[in-house]
Amino acid sequence: MSNTIDKKILNTSVEKAFNILDCFSTDTIELGVTEIAKLMRTNKSAVYRMLATMEALNVIQQNTENGKYRLGLKLFELGQKVSINQNFISKARPYMEELVKRAGETAHLAIYKNQKVYFLDKVVGRHDLQINSQIGTEKPLHCTGLGKVMLAFVEHDYKKTIKNLDLESVTKNTITDKQKLITEVENIKNNGFALDLEENEIGLVCVAVPVFSTKGKFIAAISTSGPSARFNENEIQTYTGDLKQTAEQLKYIFS
Repeated sequence: MSNTIDKKILNTSVEKAFNILDCFSTDTIELGVTEIAKLMRTNKSAVYRMLATMEALNVIQQNTENGKYRLGLKLFELGQKVSINQNFISKARPYMEELVKRAGETAHLAIYKNQKVYFLDKVVGRHDLQINSQIGTEKPLHCTGLGKVMLAFVEHDYKKTIKNLDLESVTKNTITDKQKLITEVENIKNNGFALDLEENEIGLVCVAVPVFSTKGKFIAAISTSGPSARFNENEIQTYTGDLKQTAEQLKYIFS
């Protein structure tokens, strides 16, 4: 059976409700009606009607002090029923731990979510380097090795995606030129791995590779991160080999 959804059978009310939910993120926890309408490119009255229904179902909650809306507890309750990510993580964990033993550096497992890097798991290396990443948080695509892998292997029209991204400068090394990022993503597609050369944190280098299913579908991305002093050219080649070996192991448990 095909997984392709015929647009004609979509319930527009349900679709709009999920579009409203997608307006929120870990960085944007509250939004007003006008802000949501602007993000959805629709009129305020339609958004207000949807919000009223969603609030009655406890999917959305209104802050009575400022009139803005936030995600409701019903979503948390539903989230507790979904064990896919946890199952995904528990199956991957032994392979991630083995990767860390070989490389000695911190490893991350992430998925693509709402054009962001979403961290599923983190295994700290023996050097116990403090890295600014937390499970369940998001980071931009353009300034992370994981994100650049996702641009290369998730987005079919990565050039269009990049042109629509806000390439915010996170460090002095962040790629903010869209054509330069397009060229780098093309190289990643050819080489099968991505580098973050102090583009998200000064002093920190990251090597990332994609994880595919046995059918060739992109599933996730994994990375090894550590201080720039330890990530010379030879070490990067070693880390890349270790990552690709782990990705090959993971493809069978995720298929």
